[in-house]
Amino acid sequence: MTEKSRLRIEAEQIIEDLDIMGLLNAYGHARIVGSVALDLIVKRDIDIHVLVLLRDTMEMAQHLMSVLLKAEGVNEVSVKDYRERASLKVGIDEYHGASGPWSIDIWLTTDVSTTGFAIVDELEKSLDENMREVILNIKRHYHIRDLLQNGLSSLIHRAVTEGGVRNANEFEQWLARTQLRRQDRESILSSLTRRPKKAPRDSDL
Repeated sequence: MTEKSRLRIEAEQIIEDLDIMGLLNAYGHARIVGSVALDLIVKRDIDIHVLVLLRDTMEMAQHLMSVLLKAEGVNEVSVKDYRERASLKVGIDEYHGASGPWSIDIWLTTDVSTTGFAIVDELEKSLDENMREVILNIKRHYHIRDLLQNGLSSLIHRAVTEGGVRNANEFEQWLARTQLRRQDRESILSSLTRRPKKAPRDSDL
């Protein structure tokens, strides 16, 4: 991998400032996943997945909320129920870093198949610099339209590495012919067809 981008360094500093990885690892196995782990950041999002081994997920979510709310710079913490997938998501919608506001999502689960661990491991092995540039360009295309959400980044990573996609038009063609879970497809199509409601956050566009 090439030298770390400034946004990845910033994201890692935010995680260090919040001082939560030790707490998360005390109850299971925690890893940074997604665009920060792969250094493919366009939108300022930090994703941490935790395979919970030693505590009930709801109990851990409540404990984590109390810890985060005491952290400097954190004003609001939310919890979203994904217990049909043996998971909960603890989120910070806005945390200000050096370059601007970040969102932070912490996925707590007892089912390793719902984590991004394997995906990150696979992509770290398969990504080359050309693929990285293609992925960043496609993500920027959607980010400037405020459409880079609902798991779109993960599908872009997959389309480029598995489907040989090279631009946004090819990605949408790939998306149309690729089998996805009904819930995922509906969520993605809803994102791509809606009108943007606000300007995206500036990043490394």
